[in-house]
Amino acid sequence: MEKIVESRKSKHKVLENRVRAMHKKSEKMPTVAITDLEPSEIPHHFNLTHCLPTEFEFSPRKTEKLSLPPHLNSTLVDYGMATSGSPINETLIRSRISVIILTTLAKMKRELPAKPRTPVVSSTSPKFVHLKFDREIEFIWKSDNRRVRLSGIVDYSLWYGMPDDYSTNMTTIEASQPDLIKRGVFKCLAYMAMVHETRKRAKVIDTSVYGIATDSFEWVFIRIRPNGEWTAKAYHWVHNAQEIVSMLANIFAHAATSHKWWNLGVEAEFSTSLEQPKLKPKSMRDMRHSI
Repeated sequence: MEKIVESRKSKHKVLENRVRAMHKKSEKMPTVAITDLEPSEIPHHFNLTHCLPTEFEFSPRKTEKLSLPPHLNSTLVDYGMATSGSPINETLIRSRISVIILTTLAKMKRELPAKPRTPVVSSTSPKFVHLKFDREIEFIWKSDNRRVRLSGIVDYSLWYGMPDDYSTNMTTIEASQPDLIKRGVFKCLAYMAMVHETRKRAKVIDTSVYGIATDSFEWVFIRIRPNGEWTAKAYHWVHNAQEIVSMLANIFAHAATSHKWWNLGVEAEFSTSLEQPKLKPKSMRDMRHSI
């Protein structure tokens, strides 16, 4: 009996030492903020190839078009009236983005049939799709013989499951200043690439990931395909409000049919050709205001 106890103590001690060694190694690992990456180099870092979208990849069919949520247009008009003359900043932009996203998701949930015809419909219902604001994420990337910790904050992330369940299908939405939309696209693409690679490692059937970069007027929809190709298409709210709302609804529906796969308590390691000069560490607050 004493030998068994001693053996267990020994194994526990070995495990403790391993955990301490991992933490010590992790503390020495350099941290790189996503905002510090050169935007135009992000597709190269994550081994992504740009391609043109297919006919219906970002163009809702007639049967998929959704009418605008009630009072959305009048609410946006009120926003414009109330903020007339105010400088355009991220807070103002996000207030418009939030009302568009939330009213669209609410409309989908409100219009769900009271009694789903099949259990499959019930289990993949948009009712179980949730939004998270300002989600902090960290990933460990392996580059040649060194590892770096990539970190950032996703403005909006879409996930599927119970509210306290960390498994998720993540769709990232990035708020950008009007003159920084292109930069916002690449920043969003970086977060999407992390999710895409993690889904591949988790052997999820559908590894495609959607993202959006927007200043609330121009909406750039982005998709990473399972084969690592990425594509995008832009719409403007003034001319294409229905298409934007319909695309949001399609993305929400896509999230609702995805498998649970994510555990925020586990850090994933990926291989890439990431080369980054020495950078000054940034606080989370700095990263939030650097777009």
